[in-house]
Amino acid sequence: MDAKEQAVGEARVQNLLIAPLEALGLARPSTLTKAQFAVMLRELRQKLAYMTPANLAILRDWVEAHPGGKDKDRFPIGLKILNKARDIQLPDSGPSPLLLKAFADGLGHKALAEGWAPELLRYLRGARVWPGPYTITQIRNEADGAVRRMADIEMRVGRGDRLSMEDESFRARRSEALQKCREIADQAQRGAAA
Repeated sequence: MDAKEQAVGEARVQNLLIAPLEALGLARPSTLTKAQFAVMLRELRQKLAYMTPANLAILRDWVEAHPGGKDKDRFPIGLKILNKARDIQLPDSGPSPLLLKAFADGLGHKALAEGWAPELLRYLRGARVWPGPYTITQIRNEADGAVRRMADIEMRVGRGDRLSMEDESFRARRSEALQKCREIADQAQRGAAA
């Protein structure tokens, strides 16, 4: 995101998230000074600039339903808002060093080959730590249904069957997620070769 896009994104966060919440009467968290609250709002504007208007509206609805403070009349702390924002829409930034390392490693290659790479990616982005053997098993178990469904859909496509709209949509989303993982693996490979 260049400086102009960042500025437009920050204005969008101010207009679609912060200003409406302030208009509803949400005040600064009691644990923060005015200066700290100003810093928190600036951080929110900067870190949420990537979000679309529709996803900012979803985030605003969540904040309205989960206000902070004893009387439920305060902004939640910034970290809670950022964590919820990540659940709604992941930042579209380049892959972190952890993601590059994981997809350059045998773990990433195996995940791509077996079709559970999107779940590995989601885990790595959320936990931000290398998964142990038990966690890898959990990730694979979580992915099992999606991997089987994708294999079934591809088999039906190969036979020439017509897919339902739901299956078409699932196939497109899954293919896009797998492609994103392949791109991370390719970038990791290029980085290792450089």
